[in-house]
Amino acid sequence: MGWVKFLGTAGARFVVARQLRFSAGTWLELSGTQLLLDPGPGTLLRCRKVRPPLEPRELSGIILSHKHLDHSTDVNIMIETMADGGLKRRGVLLAPQDALEGDDPVVLRYVRSFLERIEAFQDGKVYEIGKAKIKPVPHNHGQVETYGVIIEAEEGRLGFVVDTRFFPELPEIYAGCRLLVINTVLREWNPDVDHLSFPEALEIVKAVRPNLAVLTHFGMTMLRDKPWELAAEASEKLGLKVVAAADGMTVEATDWA
Repeated sequence: MGWVKFLGTAGARFVVARQLRFSAGTWLELSGTQLLLDPGPGTLLRCRKVRPPLEPRELSGIILSHKHLDHSTDVNIMIETMADGGLKRRGVLLAPQDALEGDDPVVLRYVRSFLERIEAFQDGKVYEIGKAKIKPVPHNHGQVETYGVIIEAEEGRLGFVVDTRFFPELPEIYAGCRLLVINTVLREWNPDVDHLSFPEALEIVKAVRPNLAVLTHFGMTMLRDKPWELAAEASEKLGLKVVAAADGMTVEATDWA
């Protein structure tokens, strides 16, 4: 059975810079395929420190939602480690075009030769890694190209609502997801910040009604108000299972079945 492990749950620059929460990525095993989403600062270290440790050489692919540093800093070392130090050509990288080309690409050119395949996200296209089917979802996150991710696997449909400003179509896009993971940076809505707030995250959860909703990627205002308590209150109010991710937390496929 599949699982999702949250190696880090930090969101926004201050929580990351102070390492109030770890800023590593999210590791998934679905349909026997291991994937890594958004390897931010410290991902390789966290892979080795969690118990049991995770083995990057067992990864089949890495997914970048966008090129901001808290999501991409460890992408190069994770590519090299996935390829056994560059000795083997293996693994797939899925990323936005501007993470690969343009003025500020974040994937170094010398590690690209270690990969079996690199694909730049295109809206409407579905990508396969192993038995997992990955559909990118365009998000509204400032000036960088950003995609949420919907994954279809034997364990069901999983949705990862990454950094974005709320827009009306967002809940409909993630309809049918059994597991819904939402980056929830803000305690209250701020019109000047391109991130979701806690009330907006709950609006999405209420509309989608997943079997399990996991809030993660917390900023300072969320941490101050104890996200685990906010999630417990939301769960009772909505009559849905809502939890706040913690560093190192694993959810099993049985939790969202």
